[in-house]
Amino acid sequence: MKQDVNKIHTTSTLQNITHLLRRRRMLVLGITFLGFSLSAFIAQKLEPVYTANAQLVFEGQNATFIKTQQAFIGSPRIAQAVIRDIGIENLSNHLTTTKIEPIVTRFRKNFSAISVPNSYLLDLEYSHHSPYLAARILNKIIDHYIDDQPLQSTHDPENIKTLTRLQRNVETALDTLENFKNHADQDKYNVEPSNEYKKAKLKYTQTKIRLDPFMDPSGTLILNHKSPDILNSKTIQKLNLERIQVEQKLKTLSYRYGPKHPKIIELTAQFSAINTKINHEKYAIMTAIKSQYGLALAQFKTLEQAQIAPSSGYTAKMQNEFNLLKAQAQHALKLYTEYEDLYKAKPIDAAAAILRRASTPYAPSFPDKGRILLLGTLLSLIFSALITLLIEKSRNTFLSGKQLEEYLNFPCYALIPKAKKDKDKNFADYVMDHPASSIAEAVRALRLVLKLRADADKSATTQDSKVITITSSFPNEGKTTLSSWMARLAAKSGERVILIDADLRRPSIHKNFGQQNTLSLVEYLGGHNKLEEIINTNDASGLHIIYGRSVPNSALDLISSDKMEQLVRSLRKAYDLIIIDSPACMAASDARALEKLSDQLLYVVLWNKTPREVVHNGISQFTQFGNARIATVLSNIDLKKHVQFGYGNAISDYSNYKECPTV
Repeated sequence: MKQDVNKIHTTSTLQNITHLLRRRRMLVLGITFLGFSLSAFIAQKLEPVYTANAQLVFEGQNATFIKTQQAFIGSPRIAQAVIRDIGIENLSNHLTTTKIEPIVTRFRKNFSAISVPNSYLLDLEYSHHSPYLAARILNKIIDHYIDDQPLQSTHDPENIKTLTRLQRNVETALDTLENFKNHADQDKYNVEPSNEYKKAKLKYTQTKIRLDPFMDPSGTLILNHKSPDILNSKTIQKLNLERIQVEQKLKTLSYRYGPKHPKIIELTAQFSAINTKINHEKYAIMTAIKSQYGLALAQFKTLEQAQIAPSSGYTAKMQNEFNLLKAQAQHALKLYTEYEDLYKAKPIDAAAAILRRASTPYAPSFPDKGRILLLGTLLSLIFSALITLLIEKSRNTFLSGKQLEEYLNFPCYALIPKAKKDKDKNFADYVMDHPASSIAEAVRALRLVLKLRADADKSATTQDSKVITITSSFPNEGKTTLSSWMARLAAKSGERVILIDADLRRPSIHKNFGQQNTLSLVEYLGGHNKLEEIINTNDASGLHIIYGRSVPNSALDLISSDKMEQLVRSLRKAYDLIIIDSPACMAASDARALEKLSDQLLYVVLWNKTPREVVHNGISQFTQFGNARIATVLSNIDLKKHVQFGYGNAISDYSNYKECPTV
């Protein structure tokens, strides 16, 4: 059965994420460990809270009654009674107030009463930082509730109604007496203010208006230089005039004398003395207004208290009416007391019973350290995964051939490892000196791929794939080094190979081989020398080389000339492989002209350096006018980091093999 090859090699999103997390495992583990440590620190620093439990049973009562008791047992009245018994100072070490209202509110937050469904039970809980106090307080709540709980009574209904009516009469009589007293007291204070009181109030208001500019929003006294009293002060106006005159003299003399001149020093001292006097005068004004305000306020308060003081007691008529209402209230209270004693209720039964009292808890209910550690570790793991994905999405370089292929839709033929430069040897000799290295094997693999590709294309086209142009986005990405290595290894394998340095702006192949470029491609294209005169031979590999020379002004004209095209055409007949080292395509347009003369374009990308947008723009230069045959090569790969990123170490496996000795 034929299988779909694309499905076989397509990885899922989950596999990609797993692969990414494995590559960034040190970052993930570091953030996760940090989150775990922070969670452990928080769990250790949180103050433990203990919860005591108890149960009440309401046998024979309905659900509505139990819910009513659920609210009653947590009422402020019972809370205040418990607080009085326990003592405010024993409730907590973190209280910042001694007022009863906030303490009761906090007390009720720590208490809960929950009815058990389909039963007569009521679960009670109280939380506290001390396990002993948690149990003690909850038992106190139960005791106060049992003492004050609603009772089941067996009174005669008629007697209860009569007792209720008498109680209502007592309440009505007391309310009538209280209303009369309040009305009579109000009539005593309706007195016309005296003239002295009015004058004191006016003076107080005026001094307050003068003092207001010196007060900030918090009520603190500050010096306000723009207050009306300061601005209207004759003394301050006179001092300001003197200061202006001295300042004008000082400015005039400063053009003639330096800062250490006696006149300048004298005028500066005068200017400082006047400023000091002005500030003293302002503070004196502010202090005088404050004193006036304090005196006016004290006089106003004294007269105000005298104004509202009663001048005499009740009138005779008001006193008689008050005595009558008082006697009626006393009579109503006497009837209620006598009736209550005469028809006192029979013994009563309790509605609730204690099923289980609170005992001291041994384990804290908060914090749940295990849950905090688990949650903190899980959140830090998720955060580390998000950070890893963000870093990966923000990465703008290429780390693998697969990334190149997915981004550009062109094949990646080779991954070239990074080589260590030896100052005493030419860099082009590296593959000759280290024939079994991973770099030499990678270059041989590249040459093999190009051969296989050429053999496959021969069935579809008559053109031989002999001419290969190598370029890159920027200089120093390894294109010249790759050209030298591939040309030498191909020549050593028995092929007829010629290497052309077509970078007529920054030629460097002659430097790699340690030679001079006196006779170069420029001389041939300019008609000064013949072809056989500019071809050099490398004795170690049998490679033929045409060096380049820097002529930036005429480089493009020479490369795009007919003679260059004729040169390539003639070399096709004499050589099996022609490698052209081209200038960087983002720096010059020469590579586009050379690509038209080539059968294959190799685009070198510097590993983890060249930005993706730059590579895309460089490739676009060769595809916008035709279907160029392009492949990419990822160069200068750091094998150690490449393995750390999770892309494997297959490209370095062959470096472990050694050549067997001949027998």
